[in-house]
Amino acid sequence: MSRFPIAVSALTFLLCASPALVAGEGAVESAAADSKAKAVKDGKFRMGEVTVAVTADLDPIETANTTINAEQIQQLNRDDISSALALLPGVSVSLGGARNEAMFYLRGNDPRQTPVFVDGVPCYIPYDGNIDYARFTTSDVAEIQVAKGFSSIAYGANTLGGAINVVTRKPVAAFEGDIRAGIFEGNGRTTAVNLGSNQGWWYAQGGLAYSKADSWRMSSDFVPNAREDGGERDHSGYSDKKLSLKVGLTPNATDEYAIGIIRQRGEKSSPVSTDLTTTARYWDWPLWNMDSTFLVTRTALGDKSYVKFRAYFDRYENGIDSYTDSTYTTLKTSGSGAMSPYGHSRYRDFSHGLMAEVGTMAFANHSVKAVLQTKTDVHREGDYTQPDTASMPHFEDRYLIMGVEDSITLTPTLDLSVGAGWDQMKPEKSGSTWELSESRSKWHGQAGLFWKVTPSTQVYATLAQKDHFATLKDRYSLRFGTYYANPGLVPETSTNYEVGVKSNPTAWLQVEAALFRSDIKNLIQSVYVETVGTTKMYQMQNIGKVQHEGVELALGVKPNKYVKGGLGYTYLDRDNRSGATVLTGTPKHRVTGYLRVDPLETLYVQASVQSQGRVCDSSSQASATGLVTSTYVGGFATADVAIGWQPAAKLAFDAGLKNALDRNYQYSTGYPMPGRTWFANARYTF
Repeated sequence: MSRFPIAVSALTFLLCASPALVAGEGAVESAAADSKAKAVKDGKFRMGEVTVAVTADLDPIETANTTINAEQIQQLNRDDISSALALLPGVSVSLGGARNEAMFYLRGNDPRQTPVFVDGVPCYIPYDGNIDYARFTTSDVAEIQVAKGFSSIAYGANTLGGAINVVTRKPVAAFEGDIRAGIFEGNGRTTAVNLGSNQGWWYAQGGLAYSKADSWRMSSDFVPNAREDGGERDHSGYSDKKLSLKVGLTPNATDEYAIGIIRQRGEKSSPVSTDLTTTARYWDWPLWNMDSTFLVTRTALGDKSYVKFRAYFDRYENGIDSYTDSTYTTLKTSGSGAMSPYGHSRYRDFSHGLMAEVGTMAFANHSVKAVLQTKTDVHREGDYTQPDTASMPHFEDRYLIMGVEDSITLTPTLDLSVGAGWDQMKPEKSGSTWELSESRSKWHGQAGLFWKVTPSTQVYATLAQKDHFATLKDRYSLRFGTYYANPGLVPETSTNYEVGVKSNPTAWLQVEAALFRSDIKNLIQSVYVETVGTTKMYQMQNIGKVQHEGVELALGVKPNKYVKGGLGYTYLDRDNRSGATVLTGTPKHRVTGYLRVDPLETLYVQASVQSQGRVCDSSSQASATGLVTSTYVGGFATADVAIGWQPAAKLAFDAGLKNALDRNYQYSTGYPMPGRTWFANARYTF
């Protein structure tokens, strides 16, 4: 039985007892802090930030943003980006599935519409706009910044639902670092090392991370069947390695120049679906690699102006092997689901881009910046028989992006941010089958009003019109012969509205609330077309008008030095106003929360929960009959518990259980999630 009603009842009680609507602990802490003093001490690579705007006193306008910092990520044992994002109101995650990957939805928008950036550099596979966020560890993360709906023009195109920016660490001491080692169920082991040095006029930050597991354990409530016998999940191992390095020059108080690299190497298995009504896919990912290199500079132009430059080159390489059965010995060379004539599939994608930003405060009470960007996305696919990438089908899109933002200080407590931009996507290559489609372009704009009612309470209202261009996969992929291509897809557009409040009415209470709505036109989604023989054929289409609306509430409490906790609730209603097809992937209700007790200065005990309602897993509509077929995954609630001990100032240990109640739950039909799993970690900081 789902524990979702219990979680909702607890939330209702807390809301009724609270003198105001709710807020997240991390977000209020960020809004209340003195950003100038914090800039030197917080260990955050501020050159990697992308702020909505800057007020006349140079403080970022972060009221409409949500953040989670490294301390919160560590305390709640969130080892990858997707699990860290799951802590935030407005975010829901989807794990597992046929591709065995982690993805998220931000107010109903998937990663194609809400891209992820690392230090301001877009981080997604050019082909489909997605990436497996479980592959990205958090050991070198300083902060994750989430802009919902209203996001800086500097992010560029495809931010229909907002943007997520992962900001990495920057050293603050002459020599600093930390070492972390852990073990977990399934013969799992993880190690991370971070080293940094800040010598005043130059700095360097480097990190190594390694994580590997042979399998994970299923819930004892899972009923074995012909595809899965329970216990250790068959074919569920993985291995990830990551190297990050950043070197910077700071010749004076205003200028900075940095270059960074990320090297990711991974491989993973894909457990087969336990749903016996579906066709089994026996897949392996023998490689999942990413290389990213970036250069970012900021140079002052006099006392009140600056120019910022960013260049990057990202390469994505992954491969899938498809087998005939659960022995994973014979490659599948024919039939539905075959990767290629040899059972192999490989992608060799890359992106590169340039961004120039010029800002000035030469005009009284104004902070203006103009941005010009170019970006190229390239996708190449094939099998292991091609001698080189030149022989692979080649798909390419080029973007040109222009925008301007102005932050206006109307009064000492009232700021207005306005922005406008123009995005163009021009197809350059379309493989060997399809003719090039015409260029697509969109104008967009936004405005936000930010009012500090009292020093501890801020109210805001924002309006933003955003876009998302169809991905290469949406336009050209045949998905193993079950889809028709649609090169003529037009951009999705969304008008996002939001009003909210963030308040710290007492020293022990932080509260936050937001009401939001998005009116989306030309949403791209899978649509059933016809049945050919025994094969159901689909197509990605602009299905028309969709509305997302909802409420985000959060609460942070710390009544004394021994106890602190937080609770968040999201209500999201997605309505397809152009047809009966149900929108997939997101629950209507979602609750997260945690409670931490520190009985001693060196000891803590912590529990966290997440609960969500049912999710539509798939939905289709037969155009001839009007028949709508939808599959739902039931709601669930899980709890984690942990205990931590810090015997010395620089040494800490923690251990605990994830899914402590051993719930048998899933995000996608046929792909159950891990049952009760133990873990233990040690960390030394210097």
